[in-house]
Amino acid sequence: MTKPVSQQRLAKAFVELAASPVADPADPTGLLLALAEHGTELFDDCAAIVLYFPDGRAPAQVAGTDESLMELARDAIAWDEGPGPEARRTGTSVPDTDLSGDRARHDWPRYAHRARELGYGRAAAVPLHVGADTPGALVLLGPGGTALPGELLELGQSLTDVVGWTLDRERRLAESRALADQLGQALTSRIVIEQAKGTLAASLSVSVDEAFHLLRSYARSRRRRLTDVAQDVVDRRLRLPSEE
Repeated sequence: MTKPVSQQRLAKAFVELAASPVADPADPTGLLLALAEHGTELFDDCAAIVLYFPDGRAPAQVAGTDESLMELARDAIAWDEGPGPEARRTGTSVPDTDLSGDRARHDWPRYAHRARELGYGRAAAVPLHVGADTPGALVLLGPGGTALPGELLELGQSLTDVVGWTLDRERRLAESRALADQLGQALTSRIVIEQAKGTLAASLSVSVDEAFHLLRSYARSRRRRLTDVAQDVVDRRLRLPSEE
Protein backbone atom coordinates (compact mmCIF):
# COMPACT_ATOMS: atom_id res chain seq x y z
CA MET A 1 0.00 0.00 0.00
CA THR A 2 1.95 2.98 -1.24
CA LYS A 3 -0.29 5.81 -0.04
CA PRO A 4 -2.78 6.38 2.79
CA VAL A 5 -6.32 5.20 2.20
CA SER A 6 -8.95 7.93 2.39
CA GLN A 7 -11.60 7.69 5.06
CA GLN A 8 -14.26 7.85 2.36
CA ARG A 9 -12.87 4.81 0.53
CA LEU A 10 -12.59 2.89 3.79
CA ALA A 11 -16.13 3.74 4.85
CA LYS A 12 -17.48 2.70 1.45
CA ALA A 13 -15.71 -0.65 1.65
CA PHE A 14 -16.90 -1.44 5.18
CA VAL A 15 -20.50 -0.42 4.47
CA GLU A 16 -20.72 -2.43 1.26
CA LEU A 17 -19.26 -5.54 2.88
CA ALA A 18 -21.52 -5.29 5.92
CA ALA A 19 -24.62 -4.72 3.78
CA SER A 20 -23.91 -7.35 1.13
CA PRO A 21 -26.82 -9.80 0.77
CA VAL A 22 -25.98 -13.49 1.10
CA ALA A 23 -28.68 -15.74 -0.36
CA ASP A 24 -26.90 -18.91 0.77
CA PRO A 25 -24.25 -18.87 3.55
CA ALA A 26 -22.71 -21.97 1.97
CA ASP A 27 -22.16 -20.11 -1.31
CA PRO A 28 -21.32 -16.45 -0.57
CA THR A 29 -19.63 -15.90 -3.93
CA GLY A 30 -20.66 -12.26 -4.28
CA LEU A 31 -19.48 -11.32 -0.80
CA LEU A 32 -16.12 -13.03 -1.26
CA LEU A 33 -15.60 -11.28 -4.59
CA ALA A 34 -16.45 -7.94 -2.98
CA LEU A 35 -13.78 -8.57 -0.33
CA ALA A 36 -11.18 -9.37 -3.00
CA GLU A 37 -12.16 -6.32 -5.06
CA HIS A 38 -12.02 -3.93 -2.13
CA GLY A 39 -8.72 -5.41 -1.00
CA THR A 40 -7.15 -4.96 -4.43
CA GLU A 41 -8.53 -1.42 -4.71
CA LEU A 42 -7.48 -0.26 -1.25
CA PHE A 43 -4.03 -1.85 -1.27
CA ASP A 44 -2.93 -0.18 -4.53
CA ASP A 45 0.04 -2.19 -5.83
CA CYS A 46 -0.96 -5.34 -3.92
CA ALA A 47 -3.31 -8.07 -5.07
CA ALA A 48 -5.96 -9.70 -2.89
CA ILE A 49 -7.33 -13.23 -3.23
CA VAL A 50 -9.92 -14.91 -1.01
CA LEU A 51 -9.99 -18.64 -0.19
CA TYR A 52 -13.17 -20.11 1.31
CA PHE A 53 -14.03 -23.63 2.42
CA PRO A 54 -17.83 -23.82 2.96
CA ASP A 55 -17.72 -27.09 4.91
CA GLY A 56 -15.94 -30.41 5.01
CA ARG A 57 -17.57 -31.68 1.81
CA ALA A 58 -18.10 -28.83 -0.67
CA PRO A 59 -15.20 -27.77 -2.92
CA ALA A 60 -13.19 -24.75 -1.84
CA GLN A 61 -14.07 -21.42 -3.43
CA VAL A 62 -11.64 -18.81 -4.72
CA ALA A 63 -12.52 -15.17 -5.39
CA GLY A 64 -10.38 -12.52 -7.04
CA THR A 65 -10.03 -10.17 -9.97
CA ASP A 66 -7.03 -11.81 -11.68
CA GLU A 67 -7.48 -15.24 -13.24
CA SER A 68 -3.79 -16.17 -12.99
CA LEU A 69 -3.81 -15.46 -9.25
CA MET A 70 -7.05 -17.37 -8.82
CA GLU A 71 -5.42 -20.34 -10.53
CA LEU A 72 -2.45 -19.97 -8.18
CA ALA A 73 -4.86 -19.99 -5.22
CA ARG A 74 -6.56 -23.16 -6.48
CA ASP A 75 -3.19 -24.85 -6.83
CA ALA A 76 -2.21 -23.65 -3.35
CA ILE A 77 -5.29 -25.38 -1.96
CA ALA A 78 -4.43 -28.58 -3.83
CA TRP A 79 -0.81 -28.41 -2.63
CA ASP A 80 -1.80 -27.22 0.87
CA GLU A 81 0.90 -24.59 0.47
CA GLY A 82 1.07 -20.84 0.75
CA PRO A 83 -0.13 -18.20 3.20
CA GLY A 84 -3.85 -18.77 2.52
CA PRO A 85 -4.08 -22.45 3.48
CA GLU A 86 -1.73 -21.80 6.40
CA ALA A 87 -3.83 -18.93 7.80
CA ARG A 88 -6.98 -20.98 7.39
CA ARG A 89 -5.41 -24.05 9.01
CA THR A 90 -3.87 -22.23 12.00
CA GLY A 91 -6.51 -19.54 12.45
CA THR A 92 -3.78 -16.90 12.77
CA SER A 93 -2.26 -14.31 10.46
CA VAL A 94 0.71 -15.18 8.26
CA PRO A 95 3.05 -12.16 8.40
CA ASP A 96 4.82 -10.57 5.47
CA THR A 97 7.01 -13.22 3.86
CA ASP A 98 9.74 -12.86 1.26
CA LEU A 99 8.90 -15.37 -1.47
CA SER A 100 12.60 -15.66 -2.31
CA GLY A 101 13.57 -16.30 1.30
CA ASP A 102 14.31 -19.52 3.12
CA ARG A 103 10.94 -19.68 4.86
CA ALA A 104 8.94 -19.58 1.60
CA ARG A 105 11.31 -21.87 -0.27
CA HIS A 106 11.14 -24.45 2.53
CA ASP A 107 7.44 -24.30 3.47
CA TRP A 108 5.84 -23.28 0.16
CA PRO A 109 8.26 -24.33 -2.61
CA ARG A 110 5.74 -24.69 -5.43
CA TYR A 111 3.64 -21.73 -4.34
CA ALA A 112 6.61 -19.40 -3.94
CA HIS A 113 8.03 -20.37 -7.33
CA ARG A 114 4.72 -19.80 -9.14
CA ALA A 115 4.06 -16.49 -7.37
CA ARG A 116 7.52 -15.21 -8.32
CA GLU A 117 6.87 -16.19 -11.93
CA LEU A 118 3.73 -14.02 -11.80
CA GLY A 119 5.78 -11.06 -10.61
CA TYR A 120 5.10 -11.14 -6.87
CA GLY A 121 7.84 -11.13 -4.27
CA ARG A 122 5.98 -10.78 -0.96
CA ALA A 123 2.98 -12.58 0.50
CA ALA A 124 0.88 -12.52 3.65
CA ALA A 125 -2.56 -13.68 4.76
CA VAL A 126 -5.18 -13.07 7.42
CA PRO A 127 -7.76 -15.65 8.56
CA LEU A 128 -11.47 -15.40 7.85
CA HIS A 129 -13.31 -16.20 11.07
CA VAL A 130 -17.01 -17.08 10.99
CA GLY A 131 -18.15 -17.57 14.56
CA ALA A 132 -15.85 -20.16 16.10
CA ASP A 133 -14.80 -21.51 12.69
CA THR A 134 -12.04 -20.41 10.30
CA PRO A 135 -13.32 -21.41 6.85
CA GLY A 136 -11.03 -19.22 4.78
CA ALA A 137 -8.43 -16.50 4.43
CA LEU A 138 -7.57 -13.29 2.60
CA VAL A 139 -4.22 -13.52 0.80
CA LEU A 140 -2.21 -10.39 0.00
CA LEU A 141 0.56 -10.38 -2.59
CA GLY A 142 3.00 -7.53 -3.19
CA PRO A 143 5.64 -6.82 -5.85
CA GLY A 144 8.51 -7.46 -3.47
CA GLY A 145 10.46 -4.22 -3.47
CA THR A 146 9.55 -3.54 0.16
CA ALA A 147 7.88 -5.50 2.92
CA LEU A 148 4.11 -5.44 3.21
CA PRO A 149 3.43 -2.94 6.02
CA GLY A 150 1.75 -4.03 9.22
CA GLU A 151 -0.98 -1.44 8.68
CA LEU A 152 -1.96 -3.23 5.48
CA LEU A 153 -2.40 -6.52 7.32
CA GLU A 154 -4.44 -4.82 10.04
CA LEU A 155 -6.72 -3.28 7.44
CA GLY A 156 -7.00 -6.61 5.63
CA GLN A 157 -7.98 -8.31 8.88
CA SER A 158 -10.60 -5.64 9.59
CA LEU A 159 -12.17 -6.07 6.16
CA THR A 160 -12.10 -9.84 6.54
CA ASP A 161 -13.69 -9.62 9.99
CA VAL A 162 -16.62 -7.68 8.52
CA VAL A 163 -17.14 -10.48 6.00
CA GLY A 164 -16.91 -13.04 8.79
CA TRP A 165 -19.52 -11.20 10.86
CA THR A 166 -21.80 -10.95 7.83
CA LEU A 167 -21.49 -14.67 7.10
CA ASP A 168 -22.05 -15.56 10.75
CA ARG A 169 -25.15 -13.35 10.84
CA GLU A 170 -26.57 -14.95 7.71
CA ARG A 171 -25.76 -18.44 8.97
CA ARG A 172 -27.58 -17.78 12.23
CA LEU A 173 -30.56 -16.35 10.37
CA ALA A 174 -30.69 -19.42 8.13
CA GLU A 175 -30.57 -21.69 11.19
CA SER A 176 -33.36 -19.68 12.84
CA ARG A 177 -35.52 -19.91 9.73
CA ALA A 178 -34.93 -23.66 9.50
CA LEU A 179 -35.85 -24.10 13.17
CA ALA A 180 -38.99 -22.01 12.72
CA ASP A 181 -39.99 -24.16 9.74
CA GLN A 182 -39.45 -27.33 11.76
CA LEU A 183 -41.50 -26.03 14.66
CA GLY A 184 -44.25 -24.95 12.28
CA GLN A 185 -44.35 -28.36 10.65
CA ALA A 186 -44.41 -30.06 14.06
CA LEU A 187 -47.31 -27.87 15.19
CA THR A 188 -49.24 -28.55 11.98
CA SER A 189 -48.69 -32.30 12.39
CA ARG A 190 -49.85 -32.16 15.98
CA ILE A 191 -53.03 -30.32 15.03
CA VAL A 192 -53.86 -32.84 12.28
CA ILE A 193 -53.28 -35.79 14.62
CA GLU A 194 -55.52 -34.24 17.30
CA GLN A 195 -58.24 -33.66 14.69
CA ALA A 196 -57.98 -37.27 13.53
CA LYS A 197 -58.21 -38.53 17.12
CA GLY A 198 -61.37 -36.53 17.61
CA THR A 199 -62.87 -37.78 14.35
CA LEU A 200 -62.17 -41.41 15.23
CA ALA A 201 -63.32 -41.04 18.82
CA ALA A 202 -66.65 -39.63 17.65
CA SER A 203 -67.24 -42.14 14.84
CA LEU A 204 -66.21 -45.22 16.86
CA SER A 205 -67.45 -44.09 20.27
CA VAL A 206 -64.03 -44.69 21.82
CA SER A 207 -61.75 -42.57 23.96
CA VAL A 208 -59.21 -40.26 22.36
CA ASP A 209 -56.42 -42.49 23.72
CA GLU A 210 -57.95 -45.51 22.00
CA ALA A 211 -58.36 -43.48 18.82
CA PHE A 212 -54.67 -42.56 18.91
CA HIS A 213 -53.74 -46.21 19.40
CA LEU A 214 -55.76 -47.11 16.29
CA LEU A 215 -54.06 -44.39 14.26
CA ARG A 216 -50.58 -45.39 15.36
CA SER A 217 -51.16 -49.11 14.85
CA TYR A 218 -52.52 -48.53 11.35
CA ALA A 219 -49.60 -46.28 10.38
CA ARG A 220 -47.00 -48.71 11.73
CA SER A 221 -48.53 -51.77 10.11
CA ARG A 222 -48.47 -50.07 6.72
CA ARG A 223 -45.20 -48.18 7.25
CA ARG A 224 -46.82 -44.81 6.69
CA ARG A 225 -46.22 -41.52 8.43
CA LEU A 226 -48.65 -40.97 11.29
CA THR A 227 -49.37 -37.44 10.07
CA ASP A 228 -50.30 -38.69 6.58
CA VAL A 229 -52.70 -41.28 7.99
CA ALA A 230 -54.23 -38.67 10.28
CA GLN A 231 -54.71 -36.26 7.36
CA ASP A 232 -56.48 -38.97 5.35
CA VAL A 233 -58.80 -39.64 8.28
CA VAL A 234 -59.60 -35.95 8.70
CA ASP A 235 -60.25 -35.58 4.95
CA ARG A 236 -62.47 -38.70 4.97
CA ARG A 237 -60.21 -40.41 2.45
CA LEU A 238 -59.53 -43.28 4.84
CA ARG A 239 -61.68 -45.47 7.04
CA LEU A 240 -59.71 -47.55 9.47
CA PRO A 241 -60.50 -51.29 9.50
CA SER A 242 -62.32 -51.08 12.82
CA GLU A 243 -64.67 -48.49 11.30
CA GLU A 244 -65.79 -50.72 8.47
